[in-house]
Amino acid sequence: MAKKNDPERMRSIVVGPLAKIIRPVLKSPKSSVLGPIDTPPYYALEVRASALGTVGGPKTDAVGRALTTEGNVIPGLFAAGNAGGAPLKGFYGGAGGTISLGLVFGYLAGREASQRTQET
Repeated sequence: MAKKNDPERMRSIVVGPLAKIIRPVLKSPKSSVLGPIDTPPYYALEVRASALGTVGGPKTDAVGRALTTEGNVIPGLFAAGNAGGAPLKGFYGGAGGTISLGLVFGYLAGREASQRTQET
């Protein structure tokens, strides 16, 4: 599919199997990062709030073009990575996942934007 340059088809192939693998793990109590805290010694650390958007932003198509709520392309507006509307359609696979999505969909959006510039 990658050689055929069909990102929408590639996404449709990858998301389902990835979700089947990851969702049960995330729902399992054994995957929790916090275990029983009934035995000392106890330790503490300061936790500060920060912002991290992993599945927010405008909805995008397979080449990073931003879409209206009706699904139409917004001319000249692109988004990728944490700024894009999750090419995995609301599914977050875990730490570092948005790095590869930012690289891939940033490349696709840049390529699409440069083709628009060449056409105009």
